Amino acid sequence: MTRYRMTSDYNTKQRAYKSRMPRPESQPVQSRQPKRLDLVVKLYRSIRVILKQRTADPQVTTGAMAFRGKNAVVTGGAGGIGLQVARQLLVAGAGKVAIIDIQDNLEEFVKLRAAHPTQSVMIIKMDVANKKGVEATYEEIKKTFGSIDIVVNVAGIFNDKDVQRTLLVNLGGIINSSLSALQYMSKEHGGNGGIVVNMSSVVGLDPMFIIPVYGATKAGIISFTRCLGNDKFYQRSGIRFATVCPGATMTDMFTNFTEKIIFPETSDETYKILDRLSKQSVTDVARCILNVLEKEKNGAVYVIEGKRIIPIDMKPHWTGKEPAL
Repeated sequence: MTRYRMTSDYNTKQRAYKSRMPRPESQPVQSRQPKRLDLVVKLYRSIRVILKQRTADPQVTTGAMAFRGKNAVVTGGAGGIGLQVARQLLVAGAGKVAIIDIQDNLEEFVKLRAAHPTQSVMIIKMDVANKKGVEATYEEIKKTFGSIDIVVNVAGIFNDKDVQRTLLVNLGGIINSSLSALQYMSKEHGGNGGIVVNMSSVVGLDPMFIIPVYGATKAGIISFTRCLGNDKFYQRSGIRFATVCPGATMTDMFTNFTEKIIFPETSDETYKILDRLSKQSVTDVARCILNVLEKEKNGAVYVIEGKRIIPIDMKPHWTGKEPAL
């Protein structure tokens, strides 16, 4: 069989001839742009829109939409972790933030308000151990804000030598604030529901012999919060509860530490333990707390360590408990 091959000149002439032929109106010009390139262009335009929105509104940060316009209460917000939580909630777009603390920190409060002039920052000086006072405080916040969506209970002290005060502030304060918040957040009482995060500690999970009183209050916080974090209660109230347990954090707790322990003979061992601890910043802990708020996992317990939140599997040990409980 003889095979014929078109010459290059012939092919060139054919292409030139076809290019001069008019294309029927019924056959629109097909885009030669690949579909993949179309997707890239669309993605690029979407990114430009997002960046433009963020440039126009500097308050927008990662997860900001979860907090935008929400009303929050932070106990222990005059300093340390609590102050950082309040600050980051405002940066994330919270509309109104109330800070409850027995301490004053006028300089920082002025900075907060100056940095967020379009948002409301309410400062209330109150001892969380004062049950009646805390109840009145929440009533005032409700009247001023209209509603409460978020509560972060951080207030706490360390002084094992003052047992009663440690119990009243650390455990009593968490209970007072949580139960007072329920009256205005619960859907059963006309509220919108929301989330309450209570701050415990890793020593509430794993005992540390040098601070038994402090550790007992933190263990109590975990149990109390998990009780309220029951799904049956959530179905009625619309409120989720979660517990955060930070590891060693650079706060005032470490100031004159050995003067606050009840076993002075353990001072040498205490110093060795403190030196070995890997300490994290209050800013990192606050950032992790906002992450927990976004997750909204009811009844969850998290350890905060090394800028990460680590969920803890709280396995049941009481085999005789009825399922309904």
